[in-house]
Amino acid sequence: MNKIYIGNLPQDITQQSLCEAFTSQCSIELTSVVVNQKGFAFADCKDPASADRAIEHMNGFALNGKEMSVEHSVPRGSRSRKVQVRNIPSHLNWEELDKLLAEYGTVDNCEQVSTESDTATVKVTYSTRAEAQAAIRDLNGKSVEGSILKVTLLPDSYDAIRQNRTNNRFGNNNYNGPHNANYNNRPKNIPELPTRMLVPSHLVGAIIGKGGESIRAITQKTRARIDVHRKDNPGAVEKAITINGSPEACGAAVAAILEVVREEDKNARVAAGTWNDDEIPLKILAHNSLIGRLIGKEGRNLKAIQEKVDAKIAISNSMADMQQYNVERTIAIYGDNEKCAAAEVLLMEKLRSCYENDMMSAYQQHQHYPGLNMNQLNMFPGLYGGFGPPREMYGMPGNYMNGPGFRNGSGFGSDSRGQESETCTLYIPAESVGAMIGTKGSHIRNISRIANASIKIVPPEDGDDEKQRRVTIMGNPEGQWKSQFCIFDKLKQEGFFNELDEKLTSEMTIPASIVGRVIGKGGNNVRELQRLTSSEVVIPRQSETEGMDEVPVKIVGHFFAIQSAQRKIRELLAKAKEADRAGKTRSNVAINAN
Repeated sequence: MNKIYIGNLPQDITQQSLCEAFTSQCSIELTSVVVNQKGFAFADCKDPASADRAIEHMNGFALNGKEMSVEHSVPRGSRSRKVQVRNIPSHLNWEELDKLLAEYGTVDNCEQVSTESDTATVKVTYSTRAEAQAAIRDLNGKSVEGSILKVTLLPDSYDAIRQNRTNNRFGNNNYNGPHNANYNNRPKNIPELPTRMLVPSHLVGAIIGKGGESIRAITQKTRARIDVHRKDNPGAVEKAITINGSPEACGAAVAAILEVVREEDKNARVAAGTWNDDEIPLKILAHNSLIGRLIGKEGRNLKAIQEKVDAKIAISNSMADMQQYNVERTIAIYGDNEKCAAAEVLLMEKLRSCYENDMMSAYQQHQHYPGLNMNQLNMFPGLYGGFGPPREMYGMPGNYMNGPGFRNGSGFGSDSRGQESETCTLYIPAESVGAMIGTKGSHIRNISRIANASIKIVPPEDGDDEKQRRVTIMGNPEGQWKSQFCIFDKLKQEGFFNELDEKLTSEMTIPASIVGRVIGKGGNNVRELQRLTSSEVVIPRQSETEGMDEVPVKIVGHFFAIQSAQRKIRELLAKAKEADRAGKTRSNVAINAN
């Protein structure tokens, strides 16, 4: 934690004058200083203690008439659960501090930082990233016994590792902004998650206004780009609106649209004599794969948001929505305008966090996954505007599995009809079996139909792990991809993964005769496979497989890592089989020549 972010600088500041200010005021020597003309800079301190002292002394220091802000530099996309709380009254006892910090979540650790001021500073680790973000949002600027608290995010031990990987991959050797300042640190071809809402179809005209006057006024006021999909889904009672922009701009646009919708609805019903103080709810749309994490285990996340804003939140049934709204679920928020707007901000904050984790995982594997193009990947409707036609594929938009993001319209760069069938096994939590099967087997049948594959949940046998169940999948590689995606997606929906651990265990078989060639000399092939796919691959040695025709290969990792490893293994198998065929051909030629 040696790198600091320095903001609100004069635009004409120079590296020399900035370094001199830190040296003269707190005797801190800055290195690797990068000054941006837009008024911010990054610098390294010699150790964490120096960084803490620089923040303590220089945050709020006036330089050329502007009070600079100094804080730890946290890379965009950080999953850190750590925050620093400064300016705590020294006479505040620990019990009161613990109670204050616990208002925002479960505190895993709290340690005091040595300072040279009259106030105290602590570093706090929450159990989840969302709780840390809530503490920053609500505790920063809070007055406690006459002192204004300053709360900032701290980098964790994994941020440096992730940043180095990012630098190596993208050739970028310096940070581009503090955690909440901009999005330059993330790969530029990953689109932002837009805010999408539903409005009654008969009120679309009022939202747009005469000659587009109303929607233009909202756009100019909020600086958000608003797309009203009035021509999509003819005859539907509700229309979708896609809003792109910063989180603040999107939130302001939603609040403005809700105000117009409710005012028009009230006026119409008052005129008709049917008004009874039952305002229509704010409805926002969320991708089905994010809903489980939004709700949280035992509904904790959703309950916390409802209690915080004092509003009722209801999420629609998944299977009903799949048919009507593709992969999106409807979240209805009940309350006055202010409460609805506050709830929308908190809900979208959680959804964006989960979405970004998913997209970063996908991006890390896009080079190894056949045909996957992050410039065109539309996992989420509305990323590029438009509502998209309804599809049958488990609610997945057509351009996700079968569109331009995949070569030849499939995820495997070739006609799937020519692919050989294979058998793979997934291990899922035993507690998830009921949800995976669905009512009267509806869910598992739906996956099987979508993927054109045979899927069976194997009954437990003697010696099996009681906490896991095996799911066997028979189908071609494309069917395997779709089946495994649907199973992985369902586990996420039901909350069986957390943000930091989304690993699955899969198993595929290979002919015992070519195990040695797949492993490679001294295990080189397996090590390279693990390095390329970020998965763990376990293949029994030939001495352990005597008498076996087929050998199980176990793969552990997140969904994209598993798919990459499976594809690489298929490539190794194809090369081995081709070498066998070539050898037989040469032998036949030699025999005929003799």
